[in-house]
Amino acid sequence: VLVDLRVMGVALFAAVPGLRALDLLQARDRAGRRSALVTAAAFVLAAAGTRYAVAPWLWSDPSAIVDAFENLIWYDNVVSTLFQGEVVRWPSIPPHYLPTWMAVTTPPATLLLTLAGAAAVLRRGAARPRDVLCNTGLRFEWLLLACLTLPPAGVVALQTNIYDGWRQMYFLYAPLCLLAVCGLRGLLAAAGRPWARRGTWVLAAAALAGMAADIVRLHPHQAAYFNFLVDRSTPERLRMRYEMLYWGAEHREGLEYLLARYPDATLYVDGADNWSLWNNRAILPAAARDRIVLASEAGRGGFSISTARRPRAPFSPPSLGVLYTRRIYGSTVLTVKAVDLSLVDEATAEHARAAYRAAAAGEPLFRSPASDLHPAFDLHLDGRTLTWVSASCRPEDTLQTFLLEVVPVDPDDLPAIRRERGWLGRSFQFGQFGVRFDGRCLARRILPDFPIRALRVGRWWRDEAGEWRREATTIDLAAVRRR
Repeated sequence: VLVDLRVMGVALFAAVPGLRALDLLQARDRAGRRSALVTAAAFVLAAAGTRYAVAPWLWSDPSAIVDAFENLIWYDNVVSTLFQGEVVRWPSIPPHYLPTWMAVTTPPATLLLTLAGAAAVLRRGAARPRDVLCNTGLRFEWLLLACLTLPPAGVVALQTNIYDGWRQMYFLYAPLCLLAVCGLRGLLAAAGRPWARRGTWVLAAAALAGMAADIVRLHPHQAAYFNFLVDRSTPERLRMRYEMLYWGAEHREGLEYLLARYPDATLYVDGADNWSLWNNRAILPAAARDRIVLASEAGRGGFSISTARRPRAPFSPPSLGVLYTRRIYGSTVLTVKAVDLSLVDEATAEHARAAYRAAAAGEPLFRSPASDLHPAFDLHLDGRTLTWVSASCRPEDTLQTFLLEVVPVDPDDLPAIRRERGWLGRSFQFGQFGVRFDGRCLARRILPDFPIRALRVGRWWRDEAGEWRREATTIDLAAVRRR
């Protein structure tokens, strides 16, 4: 069953017969040898049979197991991950990727106790090497140490593809916690005096209570836990350094907020092509589910829900039409906004109108004529804020996806994964960053803080055959500055 869930489950399959082989070599009589052989054979047959039974794709061709292992070990997945401020993906993931993720997302007390437990196991093994080979508690502890260290070593040695934090290696948490128990036991044994042992228990209980408090405080987003080894206090810092949430569970919180704020209305939310929104809508009660309609085109719905899910990081939370935000460690992971400002209070709508007046009062950076593809629009640049303005647009006129590509003066300012192509993508759906009011449309995006040579702007759309097409115009900012 473990192998069917994660390929590294094969480590347990190999460990059990391996340990019984040690027992066979050390058996002193026929009964001991028979026991080792019979139990090892029974385990291998039961494991192989279970593996075959739970995988219907093996029924017609059992040899396909070899292809499955190769696919799982060297899975050519193009998913990118935000790690230490850089967007990385296989095969360029650095060797310290996995140890770093484990270090910054495991509670500090667990880490310290695990290190203490590993040190104690190594020390006892060096003092009593025979006990490591015999069927003793020490051998089991060494097995835990092997289960914790060998899979990461195999990932590094084989250059196996891993992504989305260390979720493919979460099975390491079980041996990690058991070694932490070994560490606690070692500290209790070293404490000696009763008062010292009681103090150790108090400290351990306080550490456990602290972990529980963190989980409760973060709920329902406890998967975004990080410890003090990373900067958790600087606003928006953490989401710029590490991927925080990848399953999209925060979408449910956004939907529940809208349901509570508009208790009797049918809610049209952008995101018919967003699998996370569909999944989170599906687990709501039937009455709530029936009130949520996921719009089929971006910008057509009345509301939009944005998250910090990669690969869109660094995430730039919208500032117009915002109704609700959720922050974890000071980093925004969820924004609920109104696209149609006729649905919100006057103060929220007036904020967008003031932004429109301020942008329209200045000379546009770029002016696009009307076409069959989109209405006329102006682009305004104020510092790092790029504003898209259309004086007359209908819901059906909003761009499906606004094309925005940033070309730096110095390509080294780009993340390493983007330097080869020479530009940074900042395209977005209108509903994510735009609002619609009084027959006008306004969208705003914050540009990167490095010097910019040019911008490519336009739109993406699907043609009648379903193929993606693009229309783009290049704006030379150096020429604009000279004018």
